[in-house]
Amino acid sequence: MTDSTTPPPPDEPKADETFTWTQPSPGSHGPADAAGTAPTSILESVREAVDDLAERAAPSVREFSARAAELAAIAADRAAPLVKRAGEVTADATGKLATRSRSWAADLRSSTGSTATAEKPIEPDPESTPDGGPTGPI
Repeated sequence: MTDSTTPPPPDEPKADETFTWTQPSPGSHGPADAAGTAPTSILESVREAVDDLAERAAPSVREFSARAAELAAIAADRAAPLVKRAGEVTADATGKLATRSRSWAADLRSSTGSTATAEKPIEPDPESTPDGGPTGPI
């Protein structure tokens, strides 16, 4: 039985483990030319596949987009009454808050006996619409 860790006998040749690149002569079609055209041909094949896929997918994408637009329109139709009602409730609550705030301010003034305040309460802006928005140019 021989030990596998022992070196080979000196009369056997050793393998050449060196590696060097060789430059092909100009005009030759060696491995360097093949290596340069392979990535280009692969990229061209991928480009053609993507173009084909985009062409085939275009009708599906248009249909999907149309359905998404229809769903958005349905959602907007259903939300409009709710939003309108929320605006009305907010307007009512704002009016009630304004009334209470004026009353509270008047109560504070009367309880402190302060005469340095304005004699006339602040009135709403006459240029605003009933919903509170401005009517003139901004």
